[in-house]
Amino acid sequence: MKILSTGIGFICAALLCGQASAVETDYDAGTKALPLQQAGGTARAAAMGSAVVAVSQGSAALLWNPAGLSRLGGMEIGLHHNSGLGDTIQETAIFGMPLGQAKADCTGGSLGGLAASFGYVNHGSFDGMDALDQPTVSYQAGDFSGSLGWGRELLPGFSGGIALKDNQSRFAGKGYNAFSTDIGFLYNVIPGLNLGATYSNINLGSKIGGKELTSGWRLGAALDLGKHLLLAASGELQNHAVNRLQFGAEYLIGNIEEKSNVLALRAGVQATYPDPQLSGLTGLTLGLGYTLTRALTLDYAMAPSGELGTSHRFSLTYKFDCQAKR
Repeated sequence: MKILSTGIGFICAALLCGQASAVETDYDAGTKALPLQQAGGTARAAAMGSAVVAVSQGSAALLWNPAGLSRLGGMEIGLHHNSGLGDTIQETAIFGMPLGQAKADCTGGSLGGLAASFGYVNHGSFDGMDALDQPTVSYQAGDFSGSLGWGRELLPGFSGGIALKDNQSRFAGKGYNAFSTDIGFLYNVIPGLNLGATYSNINLGSKIGGKELTSGWRLGAALDLGKHLLLAASGELQNHAVNRLQFGAEYLIGNIEEKSNVLALRAGVQATYPDPQLSGLTGLTLGLGYTLTRALTLDYAMAPSGELGTSHRFSLTYKFDCQAKR
């Protein structure tokens, strides 16, 4: 029936909606809207198993922990593409810049950092059915999302941040809109060790299809072992939805000091509860990154999702020199 077809299509869109791959899916989509994993979106994060809550990510910190924006050393523009699961295609653009006087070591501005993002997801078309189970006109499903975030160092080594988000979902001729906010903290315990915490999707009084937004905690740690190896771990605790453990690593090869001609090897693993029970390879993520110059970086990630296929992410980031260097 048309209602059944519409329901199935809505669930499929919810599982893949926003800025998320199926590996990062909320499997309780029937009771909650806007999965917590919508914050994901960059190839580097996906390659490291999304264990990046405490990892410095430049402008991309807006998607995971807005407190990380406090460490923006210069302006950045990032373009991120995701495809590979069915007909779903996702595009995300992020712009970030430090505020105030740049620090001498180019680790942020005196007033913190600001970032904005815009994203679009096209879920493809779905076959419509009428009350007699006869085919009707097919329909489209998609999402538009935008966010604005700010982070600043509050105490030496301790930063806080906030992000405001808007998501507009369109499905079978109907539109849904939701506003939410993220609050995050980032603490540099000792040189090389960072702890991060974010509470995501705090509802600002909106619902999608009568459903409450999925919200919850992200907690994580990141450890730099010298200048070449980064280890990261994080966990997600959502309200009445899926929980997750994530682990990731990044190894750099090349001219680390000059930040040019640097190859990054990345890998990660995710353990999801409850288990989605997909046949085939799931939970493992792999990726590469290459810094051509101090300004330009290319990243790629693949995330197998068993019988659903494999998600492929590509990122292009351009970084302007910080004011202190100029």
